[in-house]
Amino acid sequence: MGGGYAYRYRQEQVSASEAVKPVRGYPVKIIFLYGSWNRRCCSIVQEAEGLHYAAVPVIEKLHRGTELLYLTVKVDDDDECIDVCTRSLQDGGLEAPPELPCVLLVAHPPTNDNNAKMRVEHVECRDLEQALVDNFEAAGAEHELPSSKATENLASSLKEAWSRLFDAKGNLLPPQPKQSIKNTTTAKRRVKTEPAIRIFVAGDKSQVGKSSICMGLLGALLKTGKYTPSDLAYIKPATQCEAIQLVEEFCKHKGITSCVPIGPIVYYKGFTRSFLKGETCETSEDLLQKASEAVDTLAMGKKVVIIDGVGYPAVGSITGTDNASVARACGRLFSVPGSTAATTERVPVPVLLIGKSGVGDAIDSFNINATYFSHRNVPVLGAIFNKMNLEGFYSLENCKEAIDMYFDKFQPDKRAFGYIPQIPALTNARENVASISQEDQLKDAVKSADLFVEKFAEHVSVDAIVDAARKATLRYIQSTTSTQNGETVSGTKRPAEEIGVTTLANNNVQSKHPRIALKSAAPGFALSREQIEAMASASGAAGG
Repeated sequence: MGGGYAYRYRQEQVSASEAVKPVRGYPVKIIFLYGSWNRRCCSIVQEAEGLHYAAVPVIEKLHRGTELLYLTVKVDDDDECIDVCTRSLQDGGLEAPPELPCVLLVAHPPTNDNNAKMRVEHVECRDLEQALVDNFEAAGAEHELPSSKATENLASSLKEAWSRLFDAKGNLLPPQPKQSIKNTTTAKRRVKTEPAIRIFVAGDKSQVGKSSICMGLLGALLKTGKYTPSDLAYIKPATQCEAIQLVEEFCKHKGITSCVPIGPIVYYKGFTRSFLKGETCETSEDLLQKASEAVDTLAMGKKVVIIDGVGYPAVGSITGTDNASVARACGRLFSVPGSTAATTERVPVPVLLIGKSGVGDAIDSFNINATYFSHRNVPVLGAIFNKMNLEGFYSLENCKEAIDMYFDKFQPDKRAFGYIPQIPALTNARENVASISQEDQLKDAVKSADLFVEKFAEHVSVDAIVDAARKATLRYIQSTTSTQNGETVSGTKRPAEEIGVTTLANNNVQSKHPRIALKSAAPGFALSREQIEAMASASGAAGG
């Protein structure tokens, strides 16, 4: 391969930090970036012929004598790779686009030009994975195969990227102002994107403000300008309350249409006892699978999905659907390296805990609730402390100083992402929204939501939360990969048997609770929700 061309090339699988370093004799690089979720690429990139077959003739026609270095980089190989790939060009990174896999053309300036910087151009190509497959097959064919539409698109995109880097004589061009590709056909037709970042919001008790925090996250993400309403989603997979929530009205107000305030698991009146008796004809596995499918459907095409927990961490444990089980079930799928494409696992959704005001009690509560998740191999990112006082010994500033010192000293792998002051307008928000009957009342409720989002954005680092969730997800995948390969990774996952987790069917959704056999006489017989609630009410039940 490449013997008939007037330049030489090398191919290597390297880390991202190695990819950005100049290599003597190779001023031009083609860097292929992919993630562990790009299943079709994982085997192809090992051979690398798919991209070579397309790049060699294109670049040969553009500029003979070019010495080409072909590199492949697995973006989620480790934290350093993630940082280098996402870092801006000015900071020495690759500034990779969010869609993976992708191809970058990288050119290093002549060594005698100290002022010039590395240039990077994204090879904009739809159907990139298909082009790689087609080129790989063509490279190994005994006879020349006709080029496919995908390979033609890749060749054209390589030519366009090259023309942005070099002039007709092969001189490196200065960087041009970036143009938006918002309305281009390429952007419209992109369908294979990086999986949505999923964040599970849990509380140390009921009524701590989880749904308000979810609303704050959504609003603050919009305010960054990095996300549109169509990039975001909200869901509460399990709930005890079916009343209208302020976060629901906020999503409508902001145009966030992917909003599911009442998910598939509802702890309605009488549910728990009927479940235990087998009268609902559902198992823990069935309920978790419903939650899993609901989140997967909602996450399609999104960048961030906020998953709202219910009550405190153990709520739902009697039915095998506690918050830790739901977080494990609702994580994104990834393929296990070295196995068939059909073998997949789920990454537990990283948890953001919502804590109370104070110092000692706030940290004690955080630790006992974080331990519940950690014991189940669900990563905990840290916390947001809500409803802080503005004055006195327990003021926001005083508590922030003490809590920050605690995390720095004792839990450096976690952090407090923010401290939110008391906002009187939101004190009775749930009751106010639940009783909305007129348009002016709805406007007042939305105005309260906007006020909260303003304060939230001032006091909480939303970018840091998203970044921490992304890194925690990729670390979990890395630890699984290392375990599959027989490597030892400290501080990652504990064996399933050690924590009493039973692997269930349907994409490895997991729960520590066994399947509960139905006790009804007739197979498939189940009471309706109306029947269960009526019997529960007659017996004096107040809730689920």
